Amino acid sequence: MQQHLKWEQHQRLTLLEATVFWSGEVSTAALMGNFGISRVQASKDLTTYQGLCPSNIRYDKHKKRYVITEAFAPAFMTGTAAEFLQVLKANQSQDKGFIVPLIQNLPAVEVLEPVFRKIDRAILRTVNQAIVQRKEIKVRYQSMSHSLPQGYFLSPHTLVFDGLRWHMRAFSQSHGQFRDFVLSRILSAETIGDAAKGRDDDRIWNTFVQAVIAPHPGLTESQRAAIEYDYAMQNGMLTVSVRAALLNYYLSAIRIGPDDLQRPAHAQQIILANREELKVYLWD
Repeated sequence: MQQHLKWEQHQRLTLLEATVFWSGEVSTAALMGNFGISRVQASKDLTTYQGLCPSNIRYDKHKKRYVITEAFAPAFMTGTAAEFLQVLKANQSQDKGFIVPLIQNLPAVEVLEPVFRKIDRAILRTVNQAIVQRKEIKVRYQSMSHSLPQGYFLSPHTLVFDGLRWHMRAFSQSHGQFRDFVLSRILSAETIGDAAKGRDDDRIWNTFVQAVIAPHPGLTESQRAAIEYDYAMQNGMLTVSVRAALLNYYLSAIRIGPDDLQRPAHAQQIILANREELKVYLWD
């Protein structure tokens, strides 16, 4: 029956399905907000979807929205962790207005993507639902500082992509502080109750700092000019506002480490110019 749907309705039903699959529920307000449609049209979409996939959702009178059923089977999407996280990454792209040109004479292009870390779909769903519904989860987590998996009680509030790996930012009851946890290292996860703390309580997350990037002082004047042009620097500097909790990930992404000034200038090229100012937020 999907072949008889108009393209725009097919897109809305795909979003509807993805929302209910990953979040466990969907409302008319979600459809209205994402597609700018009326409540009547949103209700029609929900009715259409339920007609096409009667075993996937049911209406919960208490929550006043549709919720997922145990018999759910994806009809509009693959339902993989990679698909979901790629959508999140694209949605958060700074280049919001990109256009795919419909022309034939395109240059050859090769894009190097990092290896996707395997993430269990069931674990990702549990984490995402905990974020959306502000719940606490109990996880088994294999860190690199312990030889065996450890059990932690976590209240996640945000998913983070650092350029190579997906993390979740969460309050850990076990550690008594907010920390980052790599999604691919979570071996099991189950919801146990309401979140202990949320995003508003995460001081480091809600603190923004100014990272000042500059050419390596060991470069020649001509080389420094080239770097300043590359990074659109003004007066020899580029100032970037970044969450304090993500500062180290940002610096790693642009290949600035704690030894930036000690490395050869031609290899390092750029440095963190205000390291002393930001040292309280930097890893050793």
